[in-house]
Amino acid sequence: MEYQIEVKNSSGDLIQILENAHGIELIEAINQPTQLSFLLPSTDWKLYYVTKANEYWVREVEGDTILTKTKLLIQEDVH
Repeated sequence: MEYQIEVKNSSGDLIQILENAHGIELIEAINQPTQLSFLLPSTDWKLYYVTKANEYWVREVEGDTILTKTKLLIQEDVH
């Protein structure tokens, strides 16, 4: 399944689409919110919008369905 990550503000207005995000995973567990994990190149200028203030909506590309909406919990550099 192919996903698209949309960065939105707290009002739900679209700010950016993270086209270069890859390794996108949705992790679901009983009685836990869905967790989103993805990689974004450090050279991608849209990394500027990956902040705790924004929301991340994950859309299934083929079905155009929103699968989850989440907030940023942890941001780390992976080398």
